[in-house]
Amino acid sequence: MSIFFHAVTAGFYDTRAHGDRTLLVPDPKWVHPLISIPDPNWMATEGGQAKPAMIKVRDPKARPPLIEVPNPDCSLPPDGELLKITPGEYQALFAAQAQGKMIQALDGRPVAVDPPPLTWEQRKSVYVASVQAFLDKTAKSAGYNDLKDVISYVDEPSVPKFQADGIAFRTWRSLCWAYCYDQFAAIEQDKRETPTSVELMTELPALVLPNA
Repeated sequence: MSIFFHAVTAGFYDTRAHGDRTLLVPDPKWVHPLISIPDPNWMATEGGQAKPAMIKVRDPKARPPLIEVPNPDCSLPPDGELLKITPGEYQALFAAQAQGKMIQALDGRPVAVDPPPLTWEQRKSVYVASVQAFLDKTAKSAGYNDLKDVISYVDEPSVPKFQADGIAFRTWRSLCWAYCYDQFAAIEQDKRETPTSVELMTELPALVLPNA
């Protein structure tokens, strides 16, 4: 097994998945050698030949030599574009990536570096996704599939509890998003420091359920 780094794409190639460049195959030009053995079908006859006739057969111990040929299934980039690295280097790089680092090429070699800071739009997208996940998780803890599920009961009076829950969650959703967008505006205007997603969750208005 060999592992390679491709600096152009900052990708890795493993011969177990992408194949070796060459294969060892039996030489098709090899001629199987013969050996002489007594004819197994020979039978002695009275007054006939005393010794069995000898015949030529293929030597069962002979093995064809192996030759190296191109591997048609190899999907490695050209040789000059690849750098061979050790399994230890490969594991260390992906351990660093799991800790939030990025893998990129530096003078042709793979290195783990800190990712660039998120833009404000990217950070805001993270906030929005985190808040939505928090709303859905809260609805699920109340016995519903997600926020949309509980809010769907707002216009259904058949079961008063479900309708009351739907109204409470819809009101809470509006208050949460109104608060979030007020905070987004404050951050954009440098009126407050940028919180973590967890910190923002703790600032959200409390959910008030009927008969809770």
